[in-house]
Amino acid sequence: MQLVLIGISHHSAPVALRERLAFGPADLRRLLTDPPTRRLADAAGVAEFALLSTCNRTELYAAARDAGQRFPAEPRALLAFLAGLGGGGLDAETLRAHAYTRIGTDAVRHLCRVAAGLDSMVLGESEIQGQVSHARELAEQEGTLGPLLREALRTAVRVGRRARTETGICRWPASVSSEAVRLLADVGGPLDRQAVLIVGTGKMSRLTGEVLRSHGVRRLTVVSRTTRHAEALASSWGATALPWHELAAAIRAADAVICSTGAPHAVVSEELVRSAIGADGDGRRRVFVDIAVPRDVEAAVARLPGIELYDMDGLQGRLDGNLELRRREVPAVTRIIEEEVTRFEEWRNAAALRPLLGQMRAWSEAIRRREVDRALRRLGDVAPEVHAQIEALSESLVNKLLHEPTRRLRAASDSEQALTLTRVTRELFGLDERTEEPPAGESVA
Repeated sequence: MQLVLIGISHHSAPVALRERLAFGPADLRRLLTDPPTRRLADAAGVAEFALLSTCNRTELYAAARDAGQRFPAEPRALLAFLAGLGGGGLDAETLRAHAYTRIGTDAVRHLCRVAAGLDSMVLGESEIQGQVSHARELAEQEGTLGPLLREALRTAVRVGRRARTETGICRWPASVSSEAVRLLADVGGPLDRQAVLIVGTGKMSRLTGEVLRSHGVRRLTVVSRTTRHAEALASSWGATALPWHELAAAIRAADAVICSTGAPHAVVSEELVRSAIGADGDGRRRVFVDIAVPRDVEAAVARLPGIELYDMDGLQGRLDGNLELRRREVPAVTRIIEEEVTRFEEWRNAAALRPLLGQMRAWSEAIRRREVDRALRRLGDVAPEVHAQIEALSESLVNKLLHEPTRRLRAASDSEQALTLTRVTRELFGLDERTEEPPAGESVA
């Protein structure tokens, strides 16, 4: 069977179109089991399929129903399949201008690049490996996988795991929240010893807080202009919430301050910080990380004793350096991908050849058995050792005759070559997919 991919991503489609084909876990499970989806699969000649949907891509992976079926470079039936998943408002023609297709080995290679984070908006992102794994598990649970697609997805998950354990593709943070936390560790020392204050309860504050918690920070305080927002966020982390009017006291108690309020002007002034630590400082070192745009912290705060201030420009410089370090790992990840794609192709060729080799063996054994029986009838009573020698000789001849064709079939370098050799072998040996014995009366005399 042939494997095919059709999909859209941030590389090919605007967000307005990607939104129409964005599916959460519950949606994916429903789509895999819906009768309309199965009808779309049947119309496209698909026997196996799986869906991968993230915030930046939706991809349909499928395997053909029949061994001889070949997908065209622009498979319109699959376009209709993918468009149909989005409901009645999306037609195949609209999707065609933004969709990409990969067939055969190229589809497996693309899937492996996705799982390794090489095709992500942020190079080397770690979340995509789990998303590919979840797509495989979900399709397995709902019965839409077969041997070919199951092995392709298993290969991709293995690539993602190897890329993250054998290379540095995701070793250096590539998000603002992760880099802010890494900066605190670089500048302020072990995170589990720091008291950290988060000012603001928006998306960036939430992401940063989650990273802090995952890195062992336990003394965490949240301050917001809306006290109930601070309390709700702090409660989810087991942290402390303080009202806005206690911001100065919270700064005084902190080793590090991360600000992201979304306010249109600075909310942490030089005067406020001075009132918290004193005109000459209090002998403690504090790190301020301002990840808000516009900035939350006045630039003059950096001139106060014991204060180190980093803003988005400083973080972006660190992120650019991290991405460059990640880019240096791409060749190593690519080598892993090619190793695993080769391994997949070897598995696929072996799987495709197994029925043929079994038929060749059964066909040859039937001829051998018939000719040995015929010879023994002509010879009449023979000694047991002669009988054994005839059996051994005939088995040896069959094995030697089949050895070279079998070796060459197994050495096929890709699936197309394997398919061609399989067809030729069936033709030369007179084999049919339903035939395990030669026609009656055939001999090798």
